[in-house]
Amino acid sequence: MELKGRLKAIAEQIPQCDILSDIGTDHGYIPIYAVKNSLCKKALAADLRPGPLKMAAANIRKKGLDDRIETRLGDGLEPIMLEECDTIVIAGMGGVLIRDILSTSLHKAQAAKTLLLQANNAIEALRKWLYESGFDITNEIITLDTGKLYCIIIAQWTGKPCVKDEFVYYIGEKVFEGNEPYLRRYLQKKLRELEVIIEGRALSVTPMKCESANGAGLETKTCLFIRDNLVEYLQGSDQL
Repeated sequence: MELKGRLKAIAEQIPQCDILSDIGTDHGYIPIYAVKNSLCKKALAADLRPGPLKMAAANIRKKGLDDRIETRLGDGLEPIMLEECDTIVIAGMGGVLIRDILSTSLHKAQAAKTLLLQANNAIEALRKWLYESGFDITNEIITLDTGKLYCIIIAQWTGKPCVKDEFVYYIGEKVFEGNEPYLRRYLQKKLRELEVIIEGRALSVTPMKCESANGAGLETKTCLFIRDNLVEYLQGSDQL
């Protein structure tokens, strides 16, 4: 099976593992790819919705992988046993939902060797929770899919909570390590989001908090701080 765009970028980050768990598996493409390419010995395809899980099961049967990929119906990490927590993929959801899935089954998230997380929005809420809950973000990959930019977070439990500044939560720390050719485009996108927020708040009669395009509340002064740092970075990179 050949994956493209966002799913391909996620699959490329899967390490060699015993068990891959794909939460919100939809069509089951990630588990199928991982097993077909010998990235894992066994895969679990989990979804809250019976319809998508039925489609995933049909795709798995079609590929003749029933003996190595198991479908499970359930909410978040609930259908995954603690001893099965190895590499966990949670992708294509909002950052707040991913955060809630992890926090609800914190002991399972902590037991995983690798978390591969891709949030469609509010990724800053997810980053903040990961850092402050004792997880380390070891890498962030920016990818392009049908004209949209996505950021994939690779994280693991360290048991060492830390507090970062809002710039790191909103933009990411590891995104500056590589990620060409999409880094500049990603930063410009985040800058545009902030400018919309700031301009909107300038017209508001209650400029205390602002809701970002990704749904996370930021104080206006924080938006300005992040915006100014982004502008400085982008101007500096123009001179290189």
